Amino acid sequence: MKIAIMGSGGIGGYFGAQLAQKTDSDVWFVARGDHLRAIRENGLQIKSDVGGTVVFPAQATDDPKEIGPVDIVVLAVKLYSVNEAVEQCRPLVSEETGVISFQNGIGTEERIDEILGLGHAIGGIAYAPLAIEAPGIIRHTGNLARLTVGEMSGARSERLEAFVSACRKAEIETAMSESITRELWEKFVFLASFSGITCLTRQPIGFTQQEQSAKELFEQALKEAVVVADAEAVKLDDGFVGKTMAFAMSMGASAQSSMLTDLQNGRPLENAWLSGKIVELARKHKICTPAHKAFYAAMKPFETGTD
Repeated sequence: MKIAIMGSGGIGGYFGAQLAQKTDSDVWFVARGDHLRAIRENGLQIKSDVGGTVVFPAQATDDPKEIGPVDIVVLAVKLYSVNEAVEQCRPLVSEETGVISFQNGIGTEERIDEILGLGHAIGGIAYAPLAIEAPGIIRHTGNLARLTVGEMSGARSERLEAFVSACRKAEIETAMSESITRELWEKFVFLASFSGITCLTRQPIGFTQQEQSAKELFEQALKEAVVVADAEAVKLDDGFVGKTMAFAMSMGASAQSSMLTDLQNGRPLENAWLSGKIVELARKHKICTPAHKAFYAAMKPFETGTD
């Protein structure tokens, strides 16, 4: 397969490196600035608790025209960069190209089809603690590294089966979902609430695990988001909140959202696409979401970063 990684940060860089190293796929990395220069000069380095790697030389560029049409685009940019990144995908897209979105929120798939035409969007969920440690270096902590992908129609397709096959050959745990919309919402509901409580308290999840008032606020946020999902015709399992609470309470105490990491480092935040999106949809359906409204308002002054 020919694969373009649009956004070669934590998610794109890590999984793209596995595909480049362990399969015969033709993998290209789209990056910019110091990160691109480091990849070109020293390769893309993965530091991981379960074994690192270096892709050198790596096919890296800031100009998608240099790559040309591909079979799969892995779209792994921050939510506030989605529109710009999808526009930049045009030279990569032929009639059969699939664009797999790996974002924290919801709605990217609709933007892909609006900009590039119907039929290109594929839903994707990445579960892995990843971040750019330094230009050209991706840090993976723990041992979790898993992908779930699915055509928005729920159908199986040759392009997606080929991608899943390549991922498994690269020893990436990968599942193909026939209900990707529901799974995207499950991650969104959790992540918006998790990002909200960790950013509001400026603390990893360990604080919420120990502080009853924070725990109750987190649970309230989950319940609010589930009501919004239902209003959007996305039915989550009856036991979703309970299971999600149990999962959050079992996480390592040092676990924190990527948005809290961005906040701590003065980087732009995905606030408007997480709790902000829940607030927006709640207003449309005349639903009260006080927890998410508080999360959104508290982070609003920091959305553009402080660096």
